[in-house]
Amino acid sequence: RGLIICACGSTGRLDDSAILLTRFVKDDIFDFVLTFSGVSTMDPVVVPALNRFVENVYVYDLQIWDALEESFGEDRHALNQSPVFLSFAEMKTNGDKVRQRIVHTRVLAYSNLKDGRPWGLDIYRCLNAGCNAPAYNMIFHPHGKQYYGKQWLQTKIKYECLQCGIVHKAIQCPPWIHAGRSQNFGRVWYEWPLSAEQKRDIGIIC
Repeated sequence: RGLIICACGSTGRLDDSAILLTRFVKDDIFDFVLTFSGVSTMDPVVVPALNRFVENVYVYDLQIWDALEESFGEDRHALNQSPVFLSFAEMKTNGDKVRQRIVHTRVLAYSNLKDGRPWGLDIYRCLNAGCNAPAYNMIFHPHGKQYYGKQWLQTKIKYECLQCGIVHKAIQCPPWIHAGRSQNFGRVWYEWPLSAEQKRDIGIIC
């Protein structure tokens, strides 16, 4: 049982909307809810990956998160166009061998420094408290030693803010951002919505 919403913007982007969509899964109405959390979504770009996701779930019987990484995670163009919001349930067996239904809500995104999306976060803001400019007013670059393969998230970044002029260097990837599968360079995921502390890590003042 799944719900797919081919919309963007506030649908998977705003905290209140994400929480409401997650309720569908927590209340066992659906086993998963998938939508998009970018500013815009172009159907011709995302539909092929969406078709593969549905096929992976219902034909090949993959686990729901694995199905997402095997579809959108393998399609750089689709993921670069819009991050994907997925709330899903999975069954886990605890130490007493009792099966429990666990709900996760995550966003799968593509890290693109040139487009102002460090670690897939177009909501990133200038860390200068007196500025707080949005990511589209900042220029991002890798900083220092660059890592590849499974360790690529260890690469630090720097940015120049076009609004306040500050240059911030040696910024480490926040610990709550996780790399996708090893062959998926640039793919990241994180629990969604972000907590107040996580938002502060990326310059968002709550």
